Amino acid sequence: MMVKTCFVVLLLWISMLPAREPLVLARIQLSSPEDIVLLEDMHLDRASLAVTDHIDVVVSHDELLEIQRRGFSTRILQREEDVLIPTEYHTVVETWEVLDSLHQQYPAITELDTCGYSQRFGMPIPLFTISNNIGVREDEPAALLDAMHHAREPIGNEICIYTIKWILDNYPDSADAQKWVDSMELQFVPIVNPEGWQYILDNSLNYPWWRKNLRDNGNNGGPVIPDSDGVDLNRNYDWRWEVGGSSDPTSWVYRGPSPNSESEVQALVALANERKYLVGLTYHSYGYDVLYPGRYQGTYTPDATTLIDIAQNMCFHMNGYVPGYLDSYSMSAVWFYGQTGTYDLLIETALSFIPHPDTIPIECEKNFAGIRYLFNRTFYSGVTGHVLDSLTLLPLEATLEVTGLSGDTITPRTSDSLFGRFYRLLTDGNYSIRFSKPGYVTKTISDIPVTSDSLTKLEVLLVPAMGTTEGKVTNLGDTEFQAWPNPFTHVTDITYGIIDHEHITLKIYDITGQLVRDLSGQVSAIDRQMSVQWDGTDEAGRKLPAGIYFCRLQDNAGSHFGKLLMMR
Repeated sequence: MMVKTCFVVLLLWISMLPAREPLVLARIQLSSPEDIVLLEDMHLDRASLAVTDHIDVVVSHDELLEIQRRGFSTRILQREEDVLIPTEYHTVVETWEVLDSLHQQYPAITELDTCGYSQRFGMPIPLFTISNNIGVREDEPAALLDAMHHAREPIGNEICIYTIKWILDNYPDSADAQKWVDSMELQFVPIVNPEGWQYILDNSLNYPWWRKNLRDNGNNGGPVIPDSDGVDLNRNYDWRWEVGGSSDPTSWVYRGPSPNSESEVQALVALANERKYLVGLTYHSYGYDVLYPGRYQGTYTPDATTLIDIAQNMCFHMNGYVPGYLDSYSMSAVWFYGQTGTYDLLIETALSFIPHPDTIPIECEKNFAGIRYLFNRTFYSGVTGHVLDSLTLLPLEATLEVTGLSGDTITPRTSDSLFGRFYRLLTDGNYSIRFSKPGYVTKTISDIPVTSDSLTKLEVLLVPAMGTTEGKVTNLGDTEFQAWPNPFTHVTDITYGIIDHEHITLKIYDITGQLVRDLSGQVSAIDRQMSVQWDGTDEAGRKLPAGIYFCRLQDNAGSHFGKLLMMR
């Protein structure tokens, strides 16, 4: 296996480890959460991003003394030399083997691929996909679960594997599993940082709390130098990158030489830009926290109300978890939300970096309850639909602005370019949405009801601001271009006055802009009039569902478009 070959190379490079000062996990008592600002300049390696009456940090002896010198009370929770790596946790190789086995069991609805490679040793990063139409980009929402940005947090990998197994084992018998697989695309990156995890496994008695990847910061080409190599992947994203983490390569929260510099981060950025996930979860440990992208320079993000609602409901289902917000800088969840619009939440799970193996199934079940809620949440309390060119009916990548829920702190939200599809999860109420695109007349739709029953569906046609370059445009109601009957149940006759029928094309599209039938070869001409019948079937002769369809006729004079309503 290619993965195992990578490990042999890695072992050769890290076989000689220099002696170093052992670290401790310490608890810092805070008089109030605001006291954390008095420690910000130390860029401490925090166990959790949540702040209560204390924070837990991994520190050296000198760092612990400096914290105490600043007047904080501390308590040592664990020493590095006391940490063991239980064999119940899946190694990198074992993870690949489990995923490959599941793919072999369920080949019709799964795909196992590589989404990228690690920064230093080129170890493949697994990407596992579940869909009822695998390998085909469909007009449906997508979700991403990822874990192990930080090497020392393998419980996230276990949660991903558990979730994958549950969905596959329960499809299609479970209504939830069937709905997710048939109506969504589910993707998993269970080990974002494979070389970091492998480094811990190969040196468990020396570096059990390693969190970074293995970037060669000194560019010396030699063995890994743990005191100066590596980048904290969850401080490397290009979202206020210069604010997050530390600029010091020796720091365990080193943000890297530049934004998105690490190949592991580049892999997830490429996935997100290509797929535009509707929701996502990124797993870390430890703490019982559901953290949402909440504030930007002290101001709530535009979707804070919806994100808070989702986080609170996840906590309710996860029994004991507490919601909280993330400051907006250089972390994956913040970048996913700010740049692509994904409602991505960071989960701090369990009560230690590497929980006792007896608690693995408990943590997996508890977190799966939150996952179940989030996946189901994509089907209600929100708005979805398509934005299409009113003349060509082709999909448009248009900007959507929900009145009162937009601003310059996030990248403008858009429909996708492939289908013109858009999604926006909201809380129940009435909303106005402005649709705009350069070269088109802006359209605002007001009083859009959003309820917990389902997603409100909109089909938005934007009119070109300066006409069409393809020639005159007529509709099926015009005398030259007609369909009868319309609406129809079985067959409709489409007619058009012509001069040269040999250069005519006539095609039928569905509401998403997808071609469903090409009738060009069936056009007949009598007395300078074109006539063709359509029986409501696709190219394979299958009956299409009732609904709105569009026909496009192209002749020497230009393009002509019309709407057909098929009723069953």
